Amino acid sequence: MKAIHIPSYAADPSTLSPSELPTPTPKGDEYLVRITHCSPQHADILHAQGKHQNNNAKRGWCFPPFVLGYDFAGVVHSLPSSASAELKKGDRVFGAAIGAFAEFVCVKGSAIRKIPDGLSNETACAMSGQAVSYASVVHIAKVQPGEIVMVSGASGGLGSVCCMVAKAVGAKVIALAGDEEKAGSMRQNMDVDAVILMKEGTDWMKKVMNFTNGTGVDVVLDNTGMVDDAIKCLAYFGRIVILGFAARKGIMEAVHMNKLLLKSITVIGYRFGESGRRFPDELQRIWNGYLGMLQDGRLKPLLYGRYDGLEDVGRALGDLAARKVSGKIVVKVAGEEEVARL
Repeated sequence: MKAIHIPSYAADPSTLSPSELPTPTPKGDEYLVRITHCSPQHADILHAQGKHQNNNAKRGWCFPPFVLGYDFAGVVHSLPSSASAELKKGDRVFGAAIGAFAEFVCVKGSAIRKIPDGLSNETACAMSGQAVSYASVVHIAKVQPGEIVMVSGASGGLGSVCCMVAKAVGAKVIALAGDEEKAGSMRQNMDVDAVILMKEGTDWMKKVMNFTNGTGVDVVLDNTGMVDDAIKCLAYFGRIVILGFAARKGIMEAVHMNKLLLKSITVIGYRFGESGRRFPDELQRIWNGYLGMLQDGRLKPLLYGRYDGLEDVGRALGDLAARKVSGKIVVKVAGEEEVARL
């Protein structure tokens, strides 16, 4: 099979190209999935470079050689042999597992879910990693109708879905953009109440406060690493939820605790994967709610560009690194019709 193989860490992931590897053999409790789509994200860049927390020499588990990639959609090619399978051969599925930038991946049943009728593989792949956004808004921040929510990195995969979910539950949304081009795209393509360019040396915080008539926002959803700035924009008893790998320029910020005290601010870090492992019943409720919003059309993927074949993964990672991307990249690995013939 073709795959984006990492024999050693790559300083520039945009140069990565597919290699030929043996098709993996599933263990007794694993499904073999033929991948139709994969979705590169910033965490893949960090994994490729060896800078992700999963690459940590003491506490990590992801080391070369490995196949890059995480989010994917595809079709079940073979079933586990050790237990009764909940899925059947030919079922369309989406999920997340290291090794997704490939034509095949072996996964346990807990790593994949059946794609609901009415959703395409492309849509399922684009939205597979964004359940964390839904959970952050609904289950963690507990956003209420009429509240004002500010979202950092609002043009990205996590941020854009945070905006959609917050609007779906009746909140007003301020979307922060990193540059003029993204701001323009967001004003045209996203249903938000305000788009504000977050740029050093500008009065962007004043614009936030003016929008709230001076009281500040109720909730900040931060997936870029801006807690200190968020505090200045928050109302009394405001909430900050940190989701994703929040570190601007790779540097984790330091926050003075007295600033939290002065406004009675709550800061919550949300590690979606670990929370799901510890509390599976809650995870199921999250997925039910999230997929329900997708099926009834309240959430729709915001797709960027066109990427065909694993040969385009390097270009996709380069575009992500250059901060060109608004929304989510999905790479078409194989057509569903092609997979069905296998």
